[in-house]
Amino acid sequence: MSFRFSTIQMLGTTLIVAVTSLCVIVAGFTIITGIVQDETQLRVQMDLNSARTIYRDQGVELQMKLNQISQQKVVRVSLIGRHQDVQTVARLEELRRQYGLDFLRVVGLEEGAPTGRARSLQSLAHMKEDLVIRNALAGTGTYGAMIFDTEDLRQASPELAARAHVEIAPTEHSVPGIREAEERAMVLESAIPLAGPDGKVAGALCGGILLNHRSSLVDEIQRSVFGDARFENKPAGTVTVFLRDVGVATSVTRADSGREIGSRVTADAYRTVLERGERFSARTRVGSDWYLSAFDPIRDPSGEVIGMLGVGLLEDKYLDFRSNLVREFILIGIVALALSIGSAHYCSTRIRRPLLQLVDATRKISSGQLDTRVSAVQGGKEAVELAQAFNSMAESLERHDQNLNKVAKRLQQAYEESDEKNQAYLEMLGFVTHELKSPLASIVFALGSLREGLLGPLNAPQEATLKACSTSADYLNATIGNFLNLSRVEEGEIKLKLRRVHLRQDVVDHVTELLRDMAADNQMQIRCTIPAELTIVCDPGLIMSVFQNLVSNAIKYGKHGAEIFISVKTDNEAGLHTFAVYNEGQGFNIEERSKLFTKFSRFTAENYGTKSGTGLGLFVTKNIVERHGGTIFADSMPGWWARFTFTLPVEIPIPAQEEGEEHGRVRP
Repeated sequence: MSFRFSTIQMLGTTLIVAVTSLCVIVAGFTIITGIVQDETQLRVQMDLNSARTIYRDQGVELQMKLNQISQQKVVRVSLIGRHQDVQTVARLEELRRQYGLDFLRVVGLEEGAPTGRARSLQSLAHMKEDLVIRNALAGTGTYGAMIFDTEDLRQASPELAARAHVEIAPTEHSVPGIREAEERAMVLESAIPLAGPDGKVAGALCGGILLNHRSSLVDEIQRSVFGDARFENKPAGTVTVFLRDVGVATSVTRADSGREIGSRVTADAYRTVLERGERFSARTRVGSDWYLSAFDPIRDPSGEVIGMLGVGLLEDKYLDFRSNLVREFILIGIVALALSIGSAHYCSTRIRRPLLQLVDATRKISSGQLDTRVSAVQGGKEAVELAQAFNSMAESLERHDQNLNKVAKRLQQAYEESDEKNQAYLEMLGFVTHELKSPLASIVFALGSLREGLLGPLNAPQEATLKACSTSADYLNATIGNFLNLSRVEEGEIKLKLRRVHLRQDVVDHVTELLRDMAADNQMQIRCTIPAELTIVCDPGLIMSVFQNLVSNAIKYGKHGAEIFISVKTDNEAGLHTFAVYNEGQGFNIEERSKLFTKFSRFTAENYGTKSGTGLGLFVTKNIVERHGGTIFADSMPGWWARFTFTLPVEIPIPAQEEGEEHGRVRP
């Protein structure tokens, strides 16, 4: 199917613009997606840093509260008193509630034993191991996150033990575990040193808050980091505190207004944050929503990772933002595409019009109207130049046409003269070869009679002379046969007299017998491996000429004293007999091989300079083989050997006898 140039140009321009626009849109989508993802990851990292800062500020604020409490008289009384009365304990408990602490105590320096008490989360043994208290007793106020066991919580207050309890929710892709609940508590603890009357450290004031279920802390961090931003009535960001891998406090709410407490982090987050102590970012699912989350390790004063602080950005918000950007980008791309196609169509029309004029003029020129010209066209300098060049070309074609007509007349005349001369040449060739054939046959017969002693015995010199004469006569006889066949080839009158023959008995043996003396003169032996029972359909006289030409060439150009092999391979599946004539000798190169089967072609190598021949044998041979429906080719290793191979069909149909033709003869 062919299209007009205008259609092809329009379709091509539209396709190019469309593909370009599509590539730009895809590239833009990829870039926008990458930018949004990068910005989101950067944002969540920054939000996590902000959350981390606010979390640390909670420890500083806790320390400030203890400093304020330490100014109270009851603290000094509790520090120096050996026994605590009910009034002192009640006052400390009041201060604990006033400052929003979950526990508060005064610890004496002597063996770490408590000298005052409001609410304690630790046994004496645990207090001695508490780095926060130990640092305070050493004179340095510090704070840090700690994990308190269930037993300590119960001894301090059943209320605190109940607050610490967290039901663990099944979570996909988390580290396998068998616990159903988390009874331990994560505590943010601070302690400051207390000076005695002598100005030296006499004890420490210790206090802290439980982080389990402490919604006020995570809500404060969320407000500070994300403000009141919401998307589709959902908070834009979340904050969660984890005790190890279990969320114990979070700003994520459920449908029943409860908190999504008890979910566990994924195994990847567990290995990265809890085991390696590194920051981790990933896309996580919280409840029914997806978040882009980041997690930081929470360490106790000894540096051991005991939990995580995590923030999450609602993915839907950024997906919607990305979708809006992509929609706007695609809309701009479509508008640009429409404008580009319109502009391309307008420009192509201005280019197409003069080209269509040129196409129409070209068709007229091709139909023989060489006087066709195009007027000056619009559409740019190149179009005007093209029109001028076309007119110049048309004028040149018109002049050349006139000259060609004159040349054609002369060529026709020369052809007619050449044809007459060629016909005369063929007639003379046929006449000469026919006139020579009969006398030469008589000479060959006479020489054969003399050599066989039919006219009396011969002495050795006579035998040698007759042999030389016989060889020359055979050469002339073969040459005349080639000339006769050449005449038939030139006139296209090679007609096959097909019949089924025993190839070796009826053809090859006659050839080897005929060339026996010639081979003997070169001390060569002809070896034939063609089976005696092989029969083929062919013109035996012509195929004999083929074998005679190939074997005589092998004798003339073969190595003195070598052997000549005649062989056949039959491929019934391909339906072909493949015959080969092989001889050792100088062979031929690629350049010589390309000329082997041309008329009057002979080898020009030094070693072949004295060889006689007309250069017709292989040309005639090729035509005979092809007339039988076969092919012929030659190959050689220069300096070593040469081989001529030809094929004949296994079966050639023999047509029935027709009027005016001899039996078995096929029209050419």
